[in-house]
Amino acid sequence: MAKKSNKSSFSEIVSIDPISLQSYVYAKNEIKPTKLDKSNKNSFFISYIQTKDVISTTVEMSRNIADSDLKNAIEIKIYDELGLDSAIDYTITYLETETNDTKNRAYDVFIIDAQLIESQLNDIRKKTSYIDYVTTAPFLISALYQKALLESDSTDCFVYFQKNDAFLAIYKSGTYLYSKSLHYSLSELTEKFCELLGERIDEDEFYKLLTTEGLKSTNTTYQSFLMQLFGELFLYINDVIVFAKRSYSIENIDKIYIGSEVGTLIGVDEYAQSYLGLESYEFNFNIAINSKEWYIDQIHILMVLTSQVYLENKNDELNFSIFKRPPPLKDRPVGKLLGITAASIILTSAYPAYQYGYSQFLQIQVNQATSEYRKANKEANAIRAKIANLKKDRAKVVKLVKKESGKLEFKRKLLTEINKKKTEYSMKALILVELIKISNKYSSKLSSIEYKDGGINLYIQNRNEKKITEFIKELTKLKKYKISTDKIQRDDKENLYLSQIRIGL
Repeated sequence: MAKKSNKSSFSEIVSIDPISLQSYVYAKNEIKPTKLDKSNKNSFFISYIQTKDVISTTVEMSRNIADSDLKNAIEIKIYDELGLDSAIDYTITYLETETNDTKNRAYDVFIIDAQLIESQLNDIRKKTSYIDYVTTAPFLISALYQKALLESDSTDCFVYFQKNDAFLAIYKSGTYLYSKSLHYSLSELTEKFCELLGERIDEDEFYKLLTTEGLKSTNTTYQSFLMQLFGELFLYINDVIVFAKRSYSIENIDKIYIGSEVGTLIGVDEYAQSYLGLESYEFNFNIAINSKEWYIDQIHILMVLTSQVYLENKNDELNFSIFKRPPPLKDRPVGKLLGITAASIILTSAYPAYQYGYSQFLQIQVNQATSEYRKANKEANAIRAKIANLKKDRAKVVKLVKKESGKLEFKRKLLTEINKKKTEYSMKALILVELIKISNKYSSKLSSIEYKDGGINLYIQNRNEKKITEFIKELTKLKKYKISTDKIQRDDKENLYLSQIRIGL
């Protein structure tokens, strides 16, 4: 559950591109470029994972599965359905979606290679020590609704082009519904344009062309190839939207926002209207008082807004960072232990000090008793500290054992399922080969083979009734199967004899 926080201790937000490491700092309603090496270590650091690095799918799970078993059940199912490599460690997150199915619940599942997260974020961590928040690019859009920059009463589509990726995301009533990486990043668009043009142009020149003249270029050759390229692009986008509407029962898309890392693409509004039947809006949201001084990659704007939402709610449900900063010392168990220990030392030291002052008026025997008390008290404190540390270590070991046991049990179940399927499929394949071989021997045709209720139903046909009888006799002689059959029927129209044979395994 999200925890409310009245006031953030961070005065600056630093947004970071995980590929280029280009960074912006947001403070006092202003945003400007910054260098990570020189950033304030007490800033709130945020980055994101590209859409193309995320595997997403939808699964249905029985409502009878207990919540405590749900995570393992979903993981087993996606490993099986997607054929994931069990040797790779994946970070798996899921969100429940609306469904009218009374027997099953539906979940959007997001799978990311844990090694990929570490490799992409490690260069950032080396410069900042911590990364407070990391999520996928499409999830950043939700901040637009939570910060009331967009109204939550429509179904909106967002298309954003980056140099190394491009994605489409759909939000309904301010809630994430669907996303997909598109095979048309800005770099890919550059390559396709150069292929059509038959010559090489610099990427920056192409980006400048898109954002200054675009599809309305005065160069007729450029314009012709751009129209061809963007026609292909918007046909592809239309296919993706049609698929999403059908899969998620979307009646219609109300608005589409189109933008890019390098700026507004001139002329795409006409293509959105022609190919998609939608009025397009600029994917451009100014939140800083100096935003109009230069164009800022909107992903950085979304990261700033997401940081603000997170600092208000502290909800880590979609936070994939593996380099979070530890909580303040006072909030950590060791900090609380140190506080209690310090208070104990102060309290236990005050009484002996008082006794020492008063002992000046007492006999030497009282002084000796006080000295012995201090020694015993010191030993007791040392023992208490050791006991506390041992309890803490024991709790860590118990937690680690529980965690590893869970992983081991999950892998055991997965391997058992894999082995079971391999064994069953191999056995059925061998039986099928043997049956086909015998049927060929008697020139009989297997018109249909059906696995049902732990056995095999064969539907055999032959122009000679005797051949079918001989086929059944040879199966019976094998004494490997339990054979049962209906009577042999004649199809006068086709001049064939037909029979259904049941083989129990």
